[in-house]
Amino acid sequence: MRSTTILSTALATGAFLVPFGSPTVAAALPDRAVAAITPGTNGPIVFRSSRDGNMEIYRMNADGGGAARLTNNAASDYGPSYSPDGRRVVFTSTRDGDTAIFTMNADGTGQTRLTSTSNNFSPSWSPDGQQIVFTGFRDGNHEIFRIDADGTDEVRLTDNTAFDFTPNFSPDGQQITFASSRDGNYEIYRMNTDGTAPVRLTTNAASDTDPAFSPNGQQITFTSLRDGNSEIYRMNTDGTGQTRLTTNPTIDLQSSYSPNGAHIIFTSVRDGNFEVYRMNADGTGQLRLTTNAADDTDANWGPAYTECQGRAATITGTALDDALVGTPGPDVIAGLGGNDTLQGLEGADVICGGPGLDTVTYADHEAPVTANLTGGTGDDGSIEDGPSGSRDSIGKDVEFLTGGNGDDDLTGNSAYNSLRGGPGDDRLAGGGTGDYLAGGSGDDILQGGDGDDGLQGDSGDDSVSGGEGDDDLYGVSGDDTLFGGEGDDLLLGGTGGDVMVGGEGVDQASYASSAGGVVASIGAGTGDDGNASDGPAGERDTIRASVENLQGSSFKDTLTGSAGDNFIDGGTGADTMLGLAGTDLLIATDGVKDIKIDCGGDNDHPAQRDAIDPSAASCTGA
Repeated sequence: MRSTTILSTALATGAFLVPFGSPTVAAALPDRAVAAITPGTNGPIVFRSSRDGNMEIYRMNADGGGAARLTNNAASDYGPSYSPDGRRVVFTSTRDGDTAIFTMNADGTGQTRLTSTSNNFSPSWSPDGQQIVFTGFRDGNHEIFRIDADGTDEVRLTDNTAFDFTPNFSPDGQQITFASSRDGNYEIYRMNTDGTAPVRLTTNAASDTDPAFSPNGQQITFTSLRDGNSEIYRMNTDGTGQTRLTTNPTIDLQSSYSPNGAHIIFTSVRDGNFEVYRMNADGTGQLRLTTNAADDTDANWGPAYTECQGRAATITGTALDDALVGTPGPDVIAGLGGNDTLQGLEGADVICGGPGLDTVTYADHEAPVTANLTGGTGDDGSIEDGPSGSRDSIGKDVEFLTGGNGDDDLTGNSAYNSLRGGPGDDRLAGGGTGDYLAGGSGDDILQGGDGDDGLQGDSGDDSVSGGEGDDDLYGVSGDDTLFGGEGDDLLLGGTGGDVMVGGEGVDQASYASSAGGVVASIGAGTGDDGNASDGPAGERDTIRASVENLQGSSFKDTLTGSAGDNFIDGGTGADTMLGLAGTDLLIATDGVKDIKIDCGGDNDHPAQRDAIDPSAASCTGA
């Protein structure tokens, strides 16, 4: 059993920073608590305690209540760490006569040894729950090792004559932070998950140890002796912004973040013996969680158990607006409340949104993406996520979808959806409610479906179809074809030679956003509508006869209707408006004197014009 006096002496001299290879000595040292690598909702806390005579693993609520013992044997169990989904715990035990890595269920059942060799400790999970990193004593010094969560495929990551220990994965699974004495004293380092490209983050004459990433991957908390005693510090992941969080004459160590990143949990002897404390991420609000005559250390804050499509979530959000990014492997991502942005990266991911308007993005994908929001199973994503049928599964509670850099096929569901393509030639199809679709660059196909949709082709030669409902179609740039479909649709071609087709309902072609005056006629010809921004004469816009209404620009326009009933609004500028046959209504109330207002034959509505406008004698009788 560890003595507080012995440990305090070791801390004062910095000796606690060297995890010696002997099982007895290693068991007598308080192992660090590994940071919760899953951002999200706070769950229970696991910790090591000697309250029942020897070192065992316990679990308690986030407020320190409800403590329950998880391990029960005559040996020492310590250094627990929750898995990303909160269902398992990895820890160190001397129960077999040596120091080995074990796992168990979160309720203490199913305790299983992982490592076959001795002198292994300080384990930490990868953010996808597939691997565990730990410190091992093999060749007379401590090195970092990685092993699969089932105990297979052990790999050595560091190899030098110094001590490397207390590894911790970054939330994106791309980096491992650890402590090392390779440069003469103990400092914090960062390396790739295969052990390459180590980078030193701290540089001072004292010892810095016990690093742990924040859930958002932007900061690292650690222990330092730079101020004469052991205190908790925080820094950015590049080593800048090193800030002291605790200030007292006793010992503070073993810090790690809560799953939501709002708090830091740590060990302190400020009240006479080692106890578990909690503070805000900025060091304020320090609160004691355990209170007994024994020592409580090695605390790790786990996530609340959350299911997504029947599976345990490995990455969870909060009730706020979160940006959750997965790992290169398979993830189970649950956004929970708020308007979340969810990005699985590579691997077969399971993704759920929750309340709020949530977005799944494939912005990192180069290969063509096929994804739908109707609740498919294993058919979302691209070859980067796995073979067909074994890819991502996006839940029905996701509303927004963003494609990647390839030729994507994105489909909405019955809710309000926002679908955005990318640089490729994309196909976007809305669902049963009014949706917003944006093609991005490339030659895209946009299909609005039911409801009142907003469709934007963006650059490229796009085909934009409104479908049912009163839709707004905007080609933006390129030679686009706009099909209004059913309902009363608004057609804005933008620049380029566009074709505007109305369909059922009363449809309007609009040049309200044009940068210059236009000449436009409904159903009169091919390629003769618009202005120079739409192309050379004969290669401009074409307004089909299925369009009924016409809106001009803010400049001098010539607008001509068809043989049907037309509504023509000149906008601002000195316009010429010609209704031709049919029952027409011409609008010229812009305060600018127009050139001509002529409704043409048949009985028309009286023109709405300014006093300074020319007479509109033909606009009577309707």
